Amino acid sequence: MKFEIIGNLNNPLIMMLTGSFYPSSGLKYLYEKLKDDYCLILPEYNGHYENSTFTTRQNEAKEVVDYIQKQNVHTIKMIYGQSMGAEIAIELFKQLEKTNIDVDYCFLDGAPCIKLLNFYKKIMYFKFNQILKMMKKKDVDQILNMKLIKKIARGNIENLRPMIEPMALTSQFLSKESIKNETECCYTFDFPLFDKEAQNKMDFFYGKEEKAYKTCYRGVKKAYPQSNSIFKEGYGHLWTFNVFY
Repeated sequence: MKFEIIGNLNNPLIMMLTGSFYPSSGLKYLYEKLKDDYCLILPEYNGHYENSTFTTRQNEAKEVVDYIQKQNVHTIKMIYGQSMGAEIAIELFKQLEKTNIDVDYCFLDGAPCIKLLNFYKKIMYFKFNQILKMMKKKDVDQILNMKLIKKIARGNIENLRPMIEPMALTSQFLSKESIKNETECCYTFDFPLFDKEAQNKMDFFYGKEEKAYKTCYRGVKKAYPQSNSIFKEGYGHLWTFNVFY
């Protein structure tokens, strides 16, 4: 795993975790607004660059913990995770409980916390593999006009351009094994246990139009009843992206 530090390490620290198949540079729309007041650490998952393979949610989180410890960090102001990155963020939060590193908040945007049957995971792997294969062969304008992308964009494909451009770059490095492992990471969530105090630090954000809200939120609230939830009417997947763009 690679890491990028943006800002001054003396400022409050925010850890930022991207969604599946998405590079850390894709979060520029957020960290550009935060870098003057915070220090941002952005991991680049294994598999998102040459000669690497995405592993598991647990292993990716463990590499982040090891890196943070080497930086002599004692407090993290916030762990921000979007989509699959929200699941890794929860795993990271759990692993950090075993260290002397405190976490103030976890901001979890569009977390697809669900455990699918193998049949459905195979379907999602096939879909992801096909989309990323097409991304390797098409330019950004062609990708934006793909049927699935138009459906996600809900009529405004240009809103997705800042997301698709960096994802198209990452697609050049993703192997079938990485795609399979990220699919497994997304859809085999085991809900790590947290006490009430830790759950109070977890903030789940969903757009009411996104599938993750409709299919996953009930399980999230059952597992973490003391967590906080905010829903946005009219928004789709990745609330922060929809708001800032």
